[in-house]
Amino acid sequence: MSDSEGLMFHAFHIEKTQDEFELDIPPTSGQEYLRRVQKESQQCPQVVVADIDRTILNKKQTVKVTDNGCLSPPAGYAPNIEWQQQQMADFSDVRQKLSRYKARTKKHETPGARPRLPLPEDADGWCRLCFGKYKLKANVETASMETDATTTTANSDPEGMPPLLSVVLRMDQPTILKVLEYQVNWFQATGFSQEQARWFYALLVCLEKPLEPEACSLLRSLARNCANLRASLESPEDSNLPPLNLLICLVARYFDQADLADSRR
Repeated sequence: MSDSEGLMFHAFHIEKTQDEFELDIPPTSGQEYLRRVQKESQQCPQVVVADIDRTILNKKQTVKVTDNGCLSPPAGYAPNIEWQQQQMADFSDVRQKLSRYKARTKKHETPGARPRLPLPEDADGWCRLCFGKYKLKANVETASMETDATTTTANSDPEGMPPLLSVVLRMDQPTILKVLEYQVNWFQATGFSQEQARWFYALLVCLEKPLEPEACSLLRSLARNCANLRASLESPEDSNLPPLNLLICLVARYFDQADLADSRR
């Protein structure tokens, strides 16, 4: 009995016998058939390696994809490390300012008109708020939003509303995650825009660390989408390149998804 046979579990009991049999003659019983299979398996090598000429495949390779699912940036599209470090410092400063402002306004909240936001489950309502129109038809029911004389309607702007401080301060973490999920889905379905880049940045500023698994998955999807769109841009002068690089940098370096980061140059 070989070492591999001793470690493997036998599915069928095979009787031990000294009887010889001819492989050219059909088996006359089930036991004889199993012994033939056992003997044939013993004659097979334990490891088989295919002899493939990889040079033929390399010539047909047109797209280089890394293990993390991101397309490599074309030459001259990725930012240098100094630019990335500066963006991280600026982003961290904005988060600290927001944290201090939250603490100050919590103690001295002033009355006044406040935007009434859609419910977290109202994807259509958030789409109207962010973009002023439907960016994507969502398969969810639109939640009704009550209005009264003392509040302003958040989606009253036909062009959409930017991520104002008065808006993001009223969003708790579950709402931040839900809207981030909507934005990532809209990015995948309809493309990228400067308005959406501002919303992504504001949501990341409000996103708390350490990341929940759902938040980590959304950020990685965002970075992959940005990297793949960046690889398709026709020119490094494209206006979408700076915000795409910024989002990739923040996800990879500030939120500790280092395998998605642009290489240090």
